[in-house]
Amino acid sequence: MAILSEQAIDFAREHISKFYDSDFFPKAFEFEALWHSWEEVKKELLSKNVSKFQLTLPHALTVLKPKGGYRVVHQLDPMEALIYTALAFEVAGSVEACRPKPEAGIACSYRIKIADGSFFDGGSGWDDFRTKSEQLSKAHKYALVTDISDFYNQIYLHRLQNAIEAADAKLKPMSVEIESFITTLNNKASQGVPVGPAASIIMAEAVMMDVDSFIEQCGVSHTRYVDDIRMFGESARELESALEALTLYLYENHRLTLATDKTELLTAASFTEKYLHNQYIEDKDELLDSLETFGPYGSFEDFDWDAEIDDLGEEDEVASSLIAAFDKLLKLDHIDVGIARSIIRTARRHDVDDLAGMLLENFDFFAPVTPDVFIYLLEVTDDALAMDLCPAVSALCSADVARCSLVKYWLEFFIATQPRFLSVPKLKGFVFQGSNMEHKALAAITSKDLAWVRSQKANIYNVGSRARRAIIHSSKVLPSDERNNWLKLVIQNSVSPLERWVASWVMASVSGKKAPA
Repeated sequence: MAILSEQAIDFAREHISKFYDSDFFPKAFEFEALWHSWEEVKKELLSKNVSKFQLTLPHALTVLKPKGGYRVVHQLDPMEALIYTALAFEVAGSVEACRPKPEAGIACSYRIKIADGSFFDGGSGWDDFRTKSEQLSKAHKYALVTDISDFYNQIYLHRLQNAIEAADAKLKPMSVEIESFITTLNNKASQGVPVGPAASIIMAEAVMMDVDSFIEQCGVSHTRYVDDIRMFGESARELESALEALTLYLYENHRLTLATDKTELLTAASFTEKYLHNQYIEDKDELLDSLETFGPYGSFEDFDWDAEIDDLGEEDEVASSLIAAFDKLLKLDHIDVGIARSIIRTARRHDVDDLAGMLLENFDFFAPVTPDVFIYLLEVTDDALAMDLCPAVSALCSADVARCSLVKYWLEFFIATQPRFLSVPKLKGFVFQGSNMEHKALAAITSKDLAWVRSQKANIYNVGSRARRAIIHSSKVLPSDERNNWLKLVIQNSVSPLERWVASWVMASVSGKKAPA
């Protein structure tokens, strides 16, 4: 058994504050309540072994894949998100120390460098992967590409525990806690790590350490980006032999399988043409370079959004370049996620709202990057733009793509934040006739709907924990006496520390009191 360190808990707060708790969901409002009562929260997290915490199952939804089909993504409850991030911090240094050295160019993805709340201060490593692939293709006659099927969801948790212990024997108690923690999140299933939190990248890289070692023992050169493996050799036979050995090793030791449809043996020249230097890739690189000149882009909270942006005089040039890139992207058979995210994030960075209507009108195409689309829309939409977007948003509510659970989730959330949308009966009904209590509560706050909040107060103990916290949050629109008297009862009667912290935060935030530093 193990207790989290204060350093790990403080890092978890910094990470979630600066970045995100899940790569696919809006950041939960409850984090503001946790920061408000941080000393109490930290005391609770330091008070017992991780295995003693009562855990809630993650919120799981489906997101569309670029070439069809779905994958499941997750958002942990706020306390679980803090614990999981802190657990990853506890083992991250030892995991990185046992991976192949960066200069070897083998494990290129997400080299762990903890700084300023980030696990990966050195970047994602994608350029290193491309560079090493090119070097190896020039040095060998043949290449074999493959990747692991549904990797994150298939990770065997006992092998994850073994990998962390192998990295540092002193981490055995923590590794056991990690296995138990994720197994509980999985409702006792022994496979799969949450898809969305950055902490899962640490877990995935830990699992792949022995896989890198095994491929080296096969006598072929290789480089890897997460589960995307590229092997190089002097003959097709030796690569086929390495593939067969790897297939058996992954099955016997990890219960993982390689994706047949993504496995391909090529000459080095054919590999270079298909994966490194063809017209599409070169056009893509040129486009990405042009977008980068307008400013950085990255995951949800990579920027200091309060920082001053220079050269706003070039706004028209930025907008026209983004529109041109957008038009090129639409001509592809299916969305290129990297280009789409770069276009959307560049537009968001520069507060260019020209893409808002275009994204909504072509949402079927952009559904695989749903979070990026809506984060951008939330940034650029004011009351005037919301009025212009009403027809497109209304049409999206009726579209087949809105049946995808993550699309519906974000669409409801977006509508619930805009008073203009909530003045349209169809859009208001889309939120309030749905099943998501959090979005109804948010819409009630946005529209100051006292009647809805009052109707839910008496029902608070007949709904789940997420819904209870949402109702508590919505009480901020009530008159002060009514609100404070009710919240005092909530604090007195609730068995959940998080619910009490949310109630305390609402009372303090409405009264104008600031959170402790």
